[in-house]
Amino acid sequence: MTIIAIKHQLMQFFNEALLEKMARRCGFTRRLRCLEPRLFILALIQVICTGNITSISHLHQQINGLMPEKKHRIQYRPFYNQLKKSALTDLVKILVKFAIAQFVEKHLIPPPKKFQRFKNILLQDGSSFKVHSALSDPFAYRFSPSLAAVECHMTMSLFTQAPTGMTITADTASERAYLPAPETLRDQLLLADAGYVDFQYFQQVSQYGGSFVVRGGQSLNPRIIEAKNAQGKPLPKLSNLKLKDITRRKNRSEVLDLTCRRDGFEFRIIRRWVAEERRYCLWLTNLSATEFTADDIMVVYRCRWQVELLFKELKSHTNWRGFATRQKSLVENLIWLSLLGLLLRRSLARRLLPTVSLLKAANNSCIWLRPILNGVLQKAWSEIGFYLQEAKEYLSQNAFKTPQRKIRKNSTLDECLEKINY
Repeated sequence: MTIIAIKHQLMQFFNEALLEKMARRCGFTRRLRCLEPRLFILALIQVICTGNITSISHLHQQINGLMPEKKHRIQYRPFYNQLKKSALTDLVKILVKFAIAQFVEKHLIPPPKKFQRFKNILLQDGSSFKVHSALSDPFAYRFSPSLAAVECHMTMSLFTQAPTGMTITADTASERAYLPAPETLRDQLLLADAGYVDFQYFQQVSQYGGSFVVRGGQSLNPRIIEAKNAQGKPLPKLSNLKLKDITRRKNRSEVLDLTCRRDGFEFRIIRRWVAEERRYCLWLTNLSATEFTADDIMVVYRCRWQVELLFKELKSHTNWRGFATRQKSLVENLIWLSLLGLLLRRSLARRLLPTVSLLKAANNSCIWLRPILNGVLQKAWSEIGFYLQEAKEYLSQNAFKTPQRKIRKNSTLDECLEKINY
């Protein structure tokens, strides 16, 4: 994408009249003050994404330092009152959807042939972090009633490398309740961790024409209908046994491809013996063995690591450690602002350099991203092109993907997609 096209996208997204209209519609702005919505949102994104915030007061100080004129600077109390408004959550959620529609590329990753039957591949996961203990009532912590923690439930698209949905709950909330609705998964593939095993849900996904690959827990013990090894050779002696009945003494195959049944629902379990850890790893799926071998299923599941990387970037590079506040709405607002900032940072980095290392881009956002956002904040549109060109040159020299060591190469997304396409 050209520098001019990126500049026009930024002008459209941070249009003053549009942002004011959105803010009024969701109730965040009722009368226009010296610090209008555009300046407030832009400054928050810039500081959260490119600064080093240690507290809310530090956030306030840095935002005042960004204001283009003295009249836009705001005292701490009015700033705090604006930041804790519940209507700010609604505004930022709208902006997140707008950012996905405006910046996220629809076919960022060319799907391998085996993935072309899917409209999308969704990655599901949750991640928690502690907040002020005064919030232990709305944000209960699963390991201690006196502490508080927030759980973010994320659904992410593998093809666009961007979130498609996020929900914020207490750490004690069930992860399964925030899976995508089964009826929405027609012609889509869901990848999820062991905490999401729910056979009733899997059966509904299958009935609606969806697919899944989910990591299985060690407590699984369904009855086996048919068993094969990794090469597809039938193992009739294992039929009609329970999963836990198949010990290493009974069968020495490193990988087993098992067709199982539970309450009338048939599915596959891929079981692999991990010698280094002396335990089995399990994957459940409804993908057919004629299209996806046991090795394919294990490689497909590795793609789910992308949502873990997104959470790592969200928590490590958007100042979540500075969210020490007693206000529930303020915590939620800052998390949604962090997600909005991450979307902008990732999208701009990829547009400037398609082969960019997102980790390197996030680590150095204060160098390449801050001038761009500051130019937008100051309405220096004639200079934005120069800042974008400078950012492109910086990223091409300092944020390119480096070849992985052989020991780690198999875990990269490019390598996984290559193996599936083989």
